[in-house]
Amino acid sequence: MQLEEFYDYKNRFMEDVLTNPEIVSLIDSTVDIEDAAMLAYTQVFPFEFIPETVEDAKTYICFDVDIQKSANKTFYSPTLYVWVFTHKSLLRLPEGGVRTDKLCSKIAQAIDGSRYYGLGELELNAARRFAPMTDYHGKVLTFNAKDIKRTSPSGKPIPSNRKTG
Repeated sequence: MQLEEFYDYKNRFMEDVLTNPEIVSLIDSTVDIEDAAMLAYTQVFPFEFIPETVEDAKTYICFDVDIQKSANKTFYSPTLYVWVFTHKSLLRLPEGGVRTDKLCSKIAQAIDGSRYYGLGELELNAARRFAPMTDYHGKVLTFNAKDIKRTSPSGKPIPSNRKTG
């Protein structure tokens, strides 16, 4: 397996988030969808990220991919983790409700059942509380997929004692 899927899944998720007007507005209501790319690596990170110092109250989305298990010699099961958290001063939405809950709902609507992550459909497995630091609250979403193991073309010849058919 080449693990190229880590790269592909992360790029796909970043695109799914930053092209969704509702998600972008929930991350930062002052950012227009045309300028949403500016949120990458400032408030949307393709790795687990917790800010060291916080000067301004913000909302963050972080995500990463793990291979939890190999189902057999043909398939493996990647897991997409999505951490959504915000400062307590931003939790309450003007129209009512909790920002992190609505963000999680919009993310799930955007990607749950997607066929762009592995074979078949991406499936929401869990939504759990997450409190990364003082005054920040959120959730971690876990999505599961299934994908084909790919052999890396190493250029090495197949050993003569190995069956090829």
